[in-house]
Formats: sequence, structure tokens, C-alpha cells
Amino acid sequence: MSSGGIGIQITLAVEHPIRARRTFAWPPHITRRNVHAGFEGLPGRIGVYQGQTRVGTHEVFVFVVFGRAVPTRRQLNRTNAELQRARVA
Repeated sequence: MSSGGIGIQITLAVEHPIRARRTFAWPPHITRRNVHAGFEGLPGRIGVYQGQTRVGTHEVFVFVVFGRAVPTRRQLNRTNAELQRARVA
């Protein structure tokens, strides 16, 4: 992944019983403070955001990978804009 790269994965699940709690409002707003480097075998130059919440009856898991440990403002703006467009219910 290049230093300017971004990868976004959104997973929807319906569980019975529902296990996820509402931990943030959809869509999430990712800040530098939410991004952590050194995730499970990835190089330290890679930053990762993970979150899960409930939207209606769906459990929503968000996983974002950035090409640098501290994403640029442009990367965060692009990611947040993409999450704003995502429809999960």
C-alpha cells in the first residue's frame, strides 16, 4: 500500500440475539486520534481504524487501513466523505 492509500471495509451482519451496542452514530467521523499503528502483523507505517455499532437491526463493522501511521488531513477527509455516502440499512 502506498503512503497515500486508503482501504475501507464495511461489514453488515444480522445476529440473533443482537450483540453489538450502539457505540457511535452512523456514519462514523474518523480523526487522527482514532487511528492506531502497529495492528496485528502490519508494518508500523500502516494506520488502522476499527469500529462497530448497531444501525437498526444491523451490526456494522468498519475497518479502515491508511498507508501511513498518521493519516493526512486529505486522507481523513476522503475517508469521511466516503463513509458519509455509505448506506447500511
